[in-house]
This record gives sequence, C-alpha cells and structure tokens, in this order.
Amino acid sequence: MEKPATLLKHNVLIAALALVALLSPLPMRSANAQNRIAAAGWEGFATRNAENDFDRCVLYNKSIEALSAAPYDMLGITRSASGQVGLLVFFRPSALKRGDNVPLTLRIDNRPVALTGQALSDFHISVAGPIGAETVDALRQASSVEASAEGKTVRFEVSDVGAALDALEACVKNNTH
Repeated sequence: MEKPATLLKHNVLIAALALVALLSPLPMRSANAQNRIAAAGWEGFATRNAENDFDRCVLYNKSIEALSAAPYDMLGITRSASGQVGLLVFFRPSALKRGDNVPLTLRIDNRPVALTGQALSDFHISVAGPIGAETVDALRQASSVEASAEGKTVRFEVSDVGAALDALEACVKNNTH
C-alpha cells in the first residue's frame, strides 16, 4: 500500500495533468470540458486518478482561462470523493521549499487558523483535509482569506465561497456512484 504522502503527490499530479488536458487546444478539449464545474466567481473541474476513478472536485477563485495564463496568487477549494474539504494555496514562483508538514496560517476575515500542508512545488501548498467544520463554516462566510507560509503571504478577496462549497458537494455527489 502506498504512503498517504505518495498518494497525495500522485493525486496532485493527476489534477495538474487534468488541468493541462482541459486547457489544451487539442480536439479532445470538448470531451474534457464535461469535467468543468463552476460557481459564481469560481471555476474548476472534477478529477480522476490513473485508474479513471473519480478523485475530487476543485474550484479556483479564478477562471480557467485566468489560471492557465498565470497559475499564481490563487486559492483552490477541494472536496474529495469521501467528502473531505481541502485547500490549494498558490503563491508566487519560488516562494516555497518543497516538503511535508508545512505550517500554513489562514486568516479568514482576520481570524487566524493554523493548518499544515504539503508544499508540492515552489509555489503551492496542498492541505488535503479534512479541514475542520468550524474553518469550513468561516470560509463559507468569508470576504477575505490571507495565507502565510515560510514567511510569504498571499491575500484573496473572495465572494460566494458558500456557493463554491455547495457546488463542490454537488460535484462529488454527481461523480460518485
């Protein structure tokens, strides 16, 4: 059995490849567009693993087109096939050192929340979840989210996070059988 960190790295790689395929101008783009999901101000997709089993749904605070142009300074909210809410925080290039157990402080409307994630690249951290119910409730009502790790900070003005969380829940229900 693979270690959880290995599985997480594998799942993030699959998600990245799915994003590349979704954004690809090749003829298969229309087939991949079926995986696209959206909520007011949020866009993303449902991902599958190497065995073509549903993995998770992801919504970003940018449009697919905007994140393909510059995949930095953005926030992603995930919901796994088991229903766990997680986060993806994208900083600027070369902001982070890759590694596990990276402390991440969120300030949700100025309320601090301490989390731990995995720096999967030099610019993004994945918090696979589960994110606690209190934090999810705070996110649902948030108008701003600030994330700090390794002395770097990125701030997001967000809206309709509740709608994004609801869309992620519906996405998981639609993709699990």
